Amino acid sequence: MPYDFAALKSRVRQLVHDTMGMDAEYSHPDYPGVAQLRVRWHNKIARTGDLLDIGYSEVVEGINRVIFNEPELVQKSVTLRRGGRVRLLSPHMRGAVLILDTLEPRVGPIETIWLIAHE
Repeated sequence: MPYDFAALKSRVRQLVHDTMGMDAEYSHPDYPGVAQLRVRWHNKIARTGDLLDIGYSEVVEGINRVIFNEPELVQKSVTLRRGGRVRLLSPHMRGAVLILDTLEPRVGPIETIWLIAHE
């Protein structure tokens, strides 16, 4: 029987999400009520522009993403939409609210990833 890398990737992503995720509430004006979900908030810095020191300006941009677990969304019948609000419930996040902006293309099993809008 051949090795099933996709199955392993699914299990590992589920383990990462269970371990590193935090509780959150999802709401949207078109969604009735509030859904309790587990999410991961990723942020990173992207540098563009003068990376070779030849006189162009350099731009530093923050990229914020929120990662959802697709099986959880299906189980809870939650359809994410642009403008949806994700309130992080961890006391360390001090009630941060993330607003969904752009759905990223799927690049593998389990994860649904949205870029966050800037307010």
